[in-house]
Amino acid sequence: MNENQQKLHYIINLLTNGNKKRWVKQTVLFALIYYFIKLDVFKGYDYAPTPFMWEDEIKFINISYEAINDLNYLLDNNYLNEILLSVRGLNEFIVGYSIGKKIDYNFNQKDKETIDKTLLENGRLKEIQITKNGIIIKSKNEKLEIEITKIDKISYKSKSYIMKVSLWDSNI
Repeated sequence: MNENQQKLHYIINLLTNGNKKRWVKQTVLFALIYYFIKLDVFKGYDYAPTPFMWEDEIKFINISYEAINDLNYLLDNNYLNEILLSVRGLNEFIVGYSIGKKIDYNFNQKDKETIDKTLLENGRLKEIQITKNGIIIKSKNEKLEIEITKIDKISYKSKSYIMKVSLWDSNI
């Protein structure tokens, strides 16, 4: 299991207190993954805006497809469990994750401290609230707002490329 997969498992373990009967919502997990990518906890992950049903509205959110692939690996190998719930009155399904198998974590200590500092206060899980634009993590002294629906403007430059061989002349 690679480090990013261990970190995903660790985050879900913290959010469920290691209890196989407790679940963490996919929306909360996606917001945390986005936040930890920005903090460089997840190495090699990036994110892209993707349409997603967020709090009963279709919005573009920043999703990491590398993280989704790693979640699928953890699910396929029974390290995590997944549940899909339909809620009467809402136009969305709720996806949740819980711990399947326990593992020994062997990843960067600095990253573990960053995750712990974000999610724990005095050894206890901070309150997490889902909002219209992301999540808020509340502690006694501060609140951290993670806006997963805030799409970054990325500037780029491009130049035209002229092919040296014409497709019309190549008999293709």
